[in-house]
Amino acid sequence: MNLELLESFGNSYPDEADGVLESGSMTLTCAFNRHGSLLAAGSNDGRIVIFDVITRGIARFLQAHVHPVCSLSWSRNGFLLLSGSMDWTISVWEVLRGECLYRYRFPSPILRVQFHPIETDVFLVCPMKLRPTLVKIKR
Repeated sequence: MNLELLESFGNSYPDEADGVLESGSMTLTCAFNRHGSLLAAGSNDGRIVIFDVITRGIARFLQAHVHPVCSLSWSRNGFLLLSGSMDWTISVWEVLRGECLYRYRFPSPILRVQFHPIETDVFLVCPMKLRPTLVKIKR
């Protein structure tokens, strides 16, 4: 047997960690805001935890969904957060107030969401078993 090949499947963790962010539940997805000052972490219990990266503390909890959060995306201006879940819903959050501004239901679980890189009222949704869909927020 090739020993080098077997060793490549071993654990290769960093020697030092810069710190751990505790949220109280298992994180499935995460996304930094544009400036890197906030980190949104989506969990298996449907919550989103917003971390302040500088202080390493929790800035806000969002009770977002009833099933696991599988995708997160920040708007370009950093004021809005988009979340997609296995509960078939998409939520648009105003992060500073912790308020859900819009909620959309799709005919299947959501695999991926992404804000448009320039327009803050357009986002892409990738539902399971369906084609990717562009959504424009009606304000």
